[in-house]
Amino acid sequence: MSSATPQPGGAGPAWQSWLGIVAIVLGVLLAATHGTEWMKQRVLINATPADGHLPAAECPEDELIEEGLSVAECEQLVSNVRSQVVSAPPWFPGLQSMLAAVGTVLAILSIGVGAGLIERRGWAPGAAIGVFGALTLVDAASFVAAVNTGPILRDVYLWNVLLWFFVHLMMTLGAAAGRASTAAAAS
Repeated sequence: MSSATPQPGGAGPAWQSWLGIVAIVLGVLLAATHGTEWMKQRVLINATPADGHLPAAECPEDELIEEGLSVAECEQLVSNVRSQVVSAPPWFPGLQSMLAAVGTVLAILSIGVGAGLIERRGWAPGAAIGVFGALTLVDAASFVAAVNTGPILRDVYLWNVLLWFFVHLMMTLGAAAGRASTAAAAS
């Protein structure tokens, strides 16, 4: 059997180890990022009054002391939430919540795929292309959603989503190229 053929735990192409390490590290970061966004959107959807108007900031002194915040910082936090709620089109929180949920699951899967790449599992290169490609599609959908919102939400989401899009696109292309070169070397 050729040394270029992936074998569980055996020697194989270096690209698998490198891409696996990147997938695990970025997968952990992305799972935390998407999980936080998912939670944020669910809280905003469930806590926003039906009329969309938030009450004035309530900043009890004991909570400010506990959190180490000033009154101005508390009011700024409430203002940030208010601007997020007011500037979001009606479809945005639900869509963003769904994309964050899918992204969380895919990020966790990418950690498993990364481990499979490091261990040279035969299924891992194909799964990497699928999972990284799916993450690229989630990023593209998030980009389209952010572009179709107002300037406040574009400022919050656009550059972050663009960065992840290109990271996942390059990981997908790297997995595809590595898989093709491994297949060519095995022939």
